[in-house]
Amino acid sequence: MAFADPEVIRLASESFVPLAEDCSPLQTQQDAKGAFFRLVAEQGHYAGRTVPSATRQGQYAFTADGTLLASVNTRDADTMLGMMRQALARWGTFTAGERGRGVDAGAYERDPRHPDFYPAGGLVLKQTMRDLPRPEGHPSPQQRPEAINFDYAWFTADEVRDFLPEAARVGVSRALPRRIVRRFARFHLLDSVRGETPPWRDENVQAATMTTEVVALDGDRVHLRLDGSVLNSQGGSWAIKPFQEQLAGMTRGYHCRLRGELTFDARRGAFERFDLVAVGDRWGGTEHNSRQDDLPAAPMGLVFQIAGGAPADRTPPHANLWDYFDIPADQSPSNR
Repeated sequence: MAFADPEVIRLASESFVPLAEDCSPLQTQQDAKGAFFRLVAEQGHYAGRTVPSATRQGQYAFTADGTLLASVNTRDADTMLGMMRQALARWGTFTAGERGRGVDAGAYERDPRHPDFYPAGGLVLKQTMRDLPRPEGHPSPQQRPEAINFDYAWFTADEVRDFLPEAARVGVSRALPRRIVRRFARFHLLDSVRGETPPWRDENVQAATMTTEVVALDGDRVHLRLDGSVLNSQGGSWAIKPFQEQLAGMTRGYHCRLRGELTFDARRGAFERFDLVAVGDRWGGTEHNSRQDDLPAAPMGLVFQIAGGAPADRTPPHANLWDYFDIPADQSPSNR
């Protein structure tokens, strides 16, 4: 994968100002940020494209005034390096005056259709996902050690206490509310190791339970163990290669156990430790997660830990955030 390559990392760190954005909202976002993205993207590799999709996904190297230096959409490290070197070569032809140009964006007014959902005072977890070693004789190629992906899980300040039993006594447990279990199961227990994949629908969550139990008390600190299991499964017709024909009889799924060690600081009203692991078998593929040669069941692991305070740790979850925080009114707040 391109961004796991040491030379890509070195060049991006030393010769560029790295920036990651979700192009999906920016393609239509009606504010200065969206307009600037479209200014850059419409000079690039998908300029003007509407078929087979209108996406402007990819990697872009550009100046502060929006002049494109080079662009590509790739997972291949060598192709990525070629684009970066092309951008640096073009940058080297610019005069000092050209390099110093920028844009006067003024006061930024965000498109109200795309509000900032960041849960200030809540719980933000960084998610890491990757394939795990496969048993000898497995029918698909061994896992790609360079294939790794990330996401973020968000829980509001009001939802933080949903992880705690009502009584802080050793041995007391609680089945987590439906909205918490649903969020993990639908939007985070996904096979996105090699690329993006659609979230599960509610009906795809065949079984899901998550429970916390108080295992120790240390002053203001409440130590908890989290246990759970989730079975997600979907059948139907869809493509397993980008923009190819749909195939009948497709299935995808993930069946995992969850185990976590949590520490809640009751004085601050915040978690100081949240280490959660999900391990199990995934199977099948979807159009953009690059599993067309790796459909049989194989082990996959995910880890959730408290995110840091860097700007990158404010990256929103990949899910549609309106649906992400919502739960149908007829669903009870209990485990499914």
